[in-house]
Amino acid sequence: MKHITTLNSRSGVAMASAVITVFATAALVAVLLTMAVATDRSSGVTRRSAQAQYIAEGAVEIASKAVQESIANWKTPPAEGTATIDGVEVNYTVTPMTTGAGDLAQTVLTDAAGIQTIVTTYEISATAQMEQDVARVSRVVSANSTPIFQFAVFYTGDLEVNPGPDMTLGGRVHSNGNIHLAPGAGLQLNTNYVRAVGDIYRCRKDDPFSSTGNVTIRKWVENPFDSSEPSQYSTMYNKAQFAALGATSWSGYDSLFNVGHDANADGDFGDLGDFKPFSAGSLDMWAQPAGYETTGNTVLTSDHWIKEAVTPFIGSIKMFEEQVAGAGDHVLDEESGLYEYVGAGNGNYAKGFYHSKAALSFIVNADNSVSVFGPDGNTENEAGVSYASLLSGVYSLKTIYDARQAEQGNGYVTVVEVDLALLNPLIDPAGSPVIDVTAGSMDNNGVVLYSAKYGAGKGLNTGGIKVKNGKELALPLTVVSESPIYVQGDFNVGGSNYPKTGAAAIGDAVNLLSNAWNDTKTPASGKPTASNTTYNVALITGNQDSAIGKYNGGLENLPRFHENWSGRDCNIKGSFVNTWGSDLATGKWVYGGKIYEAPRRNYRYDTDFNNIGNLPPFTPVAVSAQDVVTW
Repeated sequence: MKHITTLNSRSGVAMASAVITVFATAALVAVLLTMAVATDRSSGVTRRSAQAQYIAEGAVEIASKAVQESIANWKTPPAEGTATIDGVEVNYTVTPMTTGAGDLAQTVLTDAAGIQTIVTTYEISATAQMEQDVARVSRVVSANSTPIFQFAVFYTGDLEVNPGPDMTLGGRVHSNGNIHLAPGAGLQLNTNYVRAVGDIYRCRKDDPFSSTGNVTIRKWVENPFDSSEPSQYSTMYNKAQFAALGATSWSGYDSLFNVGHDANADGDFGDLGDFKPFSAGSLDMWAQPAGYETTGNTVLTSDHWIKEAVTPFIGSIKMFEEQVAGAGDHVLDEESGLYEYVGAGNGNYAKGFYHSKAALSFIVNADNSVSVFGPDGNTENEAGVSYASLLSGVYSLKTIYDARQAEQGNGYVTVVEVDLALLNPLIDPAGSPVIDVTAGSMDNNGVVLYSAKYGAGKGLNTGGIKVKNGKELALPLTVVSESPIYVQGDFNVGGSNYPKTGAAAIGDAVNLLSNAWNDTKTPASGKPTASNTTYNVALITGNQDSAIGKYNGGLENLPRFHENWSGRDCNIKGSFVNTWGSDLATGKWVYGGKIYEAPRRNYRYDTDFNNIGNLPPFTPVAVSAQDVVTW
């Protein structure tokens, strides 16, 4: 019995222990469940808080882009706006920093070469809410505006430079996309500024297996235009050149080379024959020469946080640009296809920027008549005399064979031809002008000459403007068209009557015709023979995109040709800008055939543009944003 009693006693203790354990476990589970729920709630709060933070930061980025776009398109940045991110609407505010007197605070920065950037500072704030969690982000942003013609080359898309013969580029080179460098022979970049918001490749975009030519880029100096500065170059190796040095890469020493080459396998890239990955090595290769007192880097890409510089929309060259309801002063009559003035704030269309600034506008109507508007925007001056009669003999309608737009078939393009030699005395304020252009919009003491066509379309329906006899210009001049522009003969060379001045051609496409051009090219005539011609002009023109197996002609063919230039010189001193795709002049680039044979290209940046007083009228700006502080 004693034995049994002992067993029962132990069983009771065990049962009590088990009960206690159950209660303890239950309590522990309850605590753990409570902690889990609390943790889940905490993680939910953390997640929502993080989401709100990211969304607010995203809204600030969108607002920063809106500021850039506004400035680039000659508008005042919006004081407030709404951004939608992941379906969440976020309000933001934009407050310009001001001086003590209440004026807009702006600083003008000038580099050693004289290139100027206007810096305007804004405070941008955005508040985002995810359920009960709220995040507010504020950032001070500097909007940096640089005249676009102070770049030798500026592309908003991919820049391709693949010339056959040797080519030298001086001045700043910028792409908001990628840069492809694959010349047939040699390409030298004599500059301290090569920037790609994307990457730099030593191969063609249309043929990534083609990595050719010899590319040399100058080491950084403060002022590459100063002949007393050291002039040292480093090679950006193509694939074969790089392989000869023992390094393996898809296309050479470029952005695709991201692992480095350790020749002696000692674990570093500091020995002879070693190459750092491009992101780091490019900083060394194109830094300042040894012994140079200041530091800098010529070649920078997305690896170095290069940001987009925003430029004007293609709408700036349109005859009329659609606006939000109530923001325009014209409406489109659907029946006639004409734009009618209905008063400020009563329409949904407004003149494109350059049309609104034009001293003279030549508008081709549907019946092929030409309406001429003066500096006041009217067809008659204050005395009731039509501008068309005042300009009698200065302009006419012409047809020319554009084999590229005709896709080498039959057909002609109708253009307004303007004789600048005849126009000069009629608008020269220093002479006895019959048209007072100073009563209209002027910039840098110069004017805009504008042309457009009602019903303009693609192919042979583009319309356009052709200027000729422009060797001397009475005033700084910017020729603008929403259609193609054709520049015939020596342009803005200067002479005994008028010196070289600031000039630009801004259009859907810019075509260069030599001194020998005489409008006699036909679908059956073959290519006329060009003669040596010089153009002192900045270009903003459209282009097509390249793709595998399809080349758009590259920088070397950004200005379009229509003659046999073989053995002849095409001398261009100015700036080469591609900020949009051709909307009307969509004929594909084709070499040879009925279209053209290439000239000896002598393309140079016009260093006169380093002084903003020499820029063409209404030169647009490229606007980049720099974050100053965020909280």
